[in-house]
Amino acid sequence: MGGFQQDDLYRVNYNSITQSERENLLLSLPFGDYGLSFIRFERFERFGIVSETAVYTDDCHEFVFVPGDTVMLGWDSFAEGMNDETFKELSEALSECDVTDVIGFLKSSTSPIRQVTISPMLVEREVNTIGWREVPLDSPELEPFKNEIDKNYKWVESHGGFELNKKFRMRRFEDNLTIELFCPVSLDELIGKIHETKFSLPTEDEWEYLCGCGKRTLFRWGDSFDTNMKLCHFNCNDLNESPDSLEQPNGFGLSIAYDPYMLEVVENSEYFLKGGDGGCNICGGSGIVLGYFPVSTFFRSESLSNDSLDWQSDIGGDYTFYRKVIRL
Repeated sequence: MGGFQQDDLYRVNYNSITQSERENLLLSLPFGDYGLSFIRFERFERFGIVSETAVYTDDCHEFVFVPGDTVMLGWDSFAEGMNDETFKELSEALSECDVTDVIGFLKSSTSPIRQVTISPMLVEREVNTIGWREVPLDSPELEPFKNEIDKNYKWVESHGGFELNKKFRMRRFEDNLTIELFCPVSLDELIGKIHETKFSLPTEDEWEYLCGCGKRTLFRWGDSFDTNMKLCHFNCNDLNESPDSLEQPNGFGLSIAYDPYMLEVVENSEYFLKGGDGGCNICGGSGIVLGYFPVSTFFRSESLSNDSLDWQSDIGGDYTFYRKVIRL
């Protein structure tokens, strides 16, 4: 790799080399082996984490280089301390569920403390839907849905979209109408298809590192909740004019864990969904702190041994997503 050592791909060494050396290193990575091409060098800064990296593309999706590191993951206590306002709102929301031990609840809902070494990776910046595929507007496959399409066309014109649950959906972006059909896919099938393309999904350890960038706070921005953030389900009326605060790239350049309704699939982990709860807390009227607790770095959602919604047999739909990674 252009004379560089493997250690240069890990954060301590990577951050200590010169900008010129870093750029040469990023251009020497084997991204071409995976059908990626270099686009640009870019600096990302978010919540106190700064990274200078490169952006690559497969013509459809962007990837960034994320250096490896040895980090502590999991949660058992506050790193900075939760402020009174956040603790009070969380306590009141939990009391309505007959939960009085806030710390005990947080521990039981997050992964345990452990030290792990994370490999350097190329990581997809955005997530992908699962089970949906776009079809041409004149496709014979749409014939069974012709009446639904005709009936809801005007609705899509004015509201932007329509879906017949896990069958088909129409969406309008500016002047373009797209129609997608749904095909069930199991968890094992999804992972198998991704491996066939030489990519992987992150593990739970890797996902927590990618989400929190190694920070020890409950949320990637701190232990307390910033109620001034623009959040799509609470206090942002027009996300088109004012982007969701959490959807903006994190310190590694990734849009990750920004919507509690969205669950991200990971592999080789007992807990195979991260970054959300499918909107359960929000739908239950739990308020902003408990509602957005599932986007915290160490939150655990569904486990393989307790898959109450049978996601393993059909992992697709409107709530589950995935991002590809390449371990270097």
